[in-house]
Amino acid sequence: MKNFFVDVALFVLFVAEMCFLFLPKILHEILGVAMFALIIFHVAINGRRFLSLTKKFTPKKFLSVALNVALTICAAIIFMSGVCMSNYLFVDVISAELQRNMTIHQLHVAAPYVMMILIGGHIGLHWRELFQRFFKRREKFLLATAVILSAIGAYGLYLNRVADRIMMKHIFATPATELPAIIFALMIVGGVALFALITVLLNRK
Repeated sequence: MKNFFVDVALFVLFVAEMCFLFLPKILHEILGVAMFALIIFHVAINGRRFLSLTKKFTPKKFLSVALNVALTICAAIIFMSGVCMSNYLFVDVISAELQRNMTIHQLHVAAPYVMMILIGGHIGLHWRELFQRFFKRREKFLLATAVILSAIGAYGLYLNRVADRIMMKHIFATPATELPAIIFALMIVGGVALFALITVLLNRK
């Protein structure tokens, strides 16, 4: 149960961080540090489970290990690039050259959208376990919710020009960023749901 609450907290922090345009910059930095610390804690308490995946490899285990490694690397990139761009918490220890580096800025924008895809894949791989544990008697409701969220997420990917962001094109405002914060957040949640649903469908046996 502890792992579940940590996962939920990480997901909430991730969505909040993705909505950085609607947050004070200092709060964005504080939440970013909190999220990275929670990721380290999450990796620490799941260390044995991660290592067990490397024994007797199956395609699913290999994909799970690859996703976990990619998520960890992606989180590190986001945190380090965020430190370099800091306007408050780390401003006194980072050079002005790093703070103004456009590549670092673009990397900090692109990596969270890669992470959104990876989180969706991670949830999709563990969907059966989550379903059996928490949603066993709500299958139809859950399926309808997943489909609706996925549709919202797909539209959000288009409005927010996610493909261009991942390719590190210089983008600031998009039609999605002009929407209310709650709608933007829902699109992020929907994006995760979309890639989770795709993973579930591809992983069906």
